[in-house]
Amino acid sequence: MNLNTVDFEELLRIGAGKELYRGADGRILLEEEQDGFCVLMSDILDGKTLLERLRALQLPPFSLATVKSVDARRALEREYGFDGCNPCTQWVYCLPEPPQYPACDIRPLTADYAETAGEQYHQNFDYVRDRIAAGKMWGLFEDGTLAGFIGVHTEGAMGMLEIYPAYRKRGYGYALEAFLIGRQMETGATPYCHVIDGNDASVRLQKKLGLQKADLPAIWCWKENDDMVQMT
Repeated sequence: MNLNTVDFEELLRIGAGKELYRGADGRILLEEEQDGFCVLMSDILDGKTLLERLRALQLPPFSLATVKSVDARRALEREYGFDGCNPCTQWVYCLPEPPQYPACDIRPLTADYAETAGEQYHQNFDYVRDRIAAGKMWGLFEDGTLAGFIGVHTEGAMGMLEIYPAYRKRGYGYALEAFLIGRQMETGATPYCHVIDGNDASVRLQKKLGLQKADLPAIWCWKENDDMVQMT
């Protein structure tokens, strides 16, 4: 298993995108989103080469990109005006069995929880509603009250892990991610996630759960105050 490209393989496995280029220098993929925008994904490390490959392709508008090197990110900044960036590490679960966790009340989130979950998850209400509608979010409940939640992003990554302040320091983050790892494995997925640089608590959680860090980063970048970018 190539830990650096698990995100690519999962995108293709779930049918959420397509590969547009593959060569000795790397690959270019597009995640196709329901709103008509796309997400660019590439592991071409040399920025100049990446731009050459992109210019040769007839690409639709895209709203986000994830690349695997700082040079590639800087190339997108120069060429397309990208000015937002979240550098991440990629973590992959490679063990044959999922982690064990104490018994707790974890169940799919329903639309009734879209507002409270969206408020906790960066005020991203529309995305939370979409993930709930897709059956890709689960909540952990204590005495019938939502204590935290987790989900699967549109590209197949585990994420959206949030524990409400009153319920932290109880191992609920571990339980939710361990649950989701097991569920992902049941569906044939390779569980993986992206951790934003500087989130040391999440890094400790991934290590505790047994995930391995890929050699290459996953750098998410976008253009601030713009709904989409048109490739030229």
